[in-house]
Amino acid sequence: MEVEIGELTRPDDTWAGRSGEVAVLLLVNQDSELSPAEERFAEWVEWSPAQPGVVLMNVNVPYRGNSRQLDALIFTRQRCIAVEVKGFRSVQHGTLVIPPNGPWLLDDGEVADLYGNGYDHDPVSQVRTNSLAMKNWATGVTRRPCFVWGLVVVMLLPGQDVPSLEVHSHPEKTDIIVEDFDVFRYYLHRLDEQKVQWEADRVHTLLSRLGVTHLYDGHRDAIAAALGEPAYPDDDIPDAAPLRRY
Repeated sequence: MEVEIGELTRPDDTWAGRSGEVAVLLLVNQDSELSPAEERFAEWVEWSPAQPGVVLMNVNVPYRGNSRQLDALIFTRQRCIAVEVKGFRSVQHGTLVIPPNGPWLLDDGEVADLYGNGYDHDPVSQVRTNSLAMKNWATGVTRRPCFVWGLVVVMLLPGQDVPSLEVHSHPEKTDIIVEDFDVFRYYLHRLDEQKVQWEADRVHTLLSRLGVTHLYDGHRDAIAAALGEPAYPDDDIPDAAPLRRY
């Protein structure tokens, strides 16, 4: 399937042979069940070996006195990414069209029967609001400016054929992937050469404030290992060096 991610198209096979020992740390908040589409996304994360990062699924982020539910947060050393995982409710075929306003469509003009896709809101506006919520909250907690990217991942139903994606316009730094595991892996791998923005201390602090450190037993070194950083002693070890706090 040929798809677009912003300006990114399907990569060649040169990256596929990369190897390493670091793997994504998948954390699933059990306060709510995963949808079938989210289950598939979790499998994608688990199938992606040699990939540094932390993925937190089903998390609420403070927003204007309330909270926003995010399907997933991805932390790599280079980016924080707010993810919306969307599934179809019925089988539809054809090119998926993303207009600058309004719901997503199929190329025959029919509204795409995706969860969260309608005239009152659509996946792009939803992920944009979520990434902004995470950005504002994380900046306030760490007292450091940060930018949060947006990613919409669309999962298809068995037998469904959506061969391409037509994007008229979408917010800057917001990407879309339609049912392509290889492109998802490349989306993460291509970040490796970018400047490091997210250290383990920073990620661990945010996860602590979100109340989800129990998912990795509160061990900061688990976050460091997942991000490919050297492991440091935990706070509960006598004479351990103090960890940085934000």
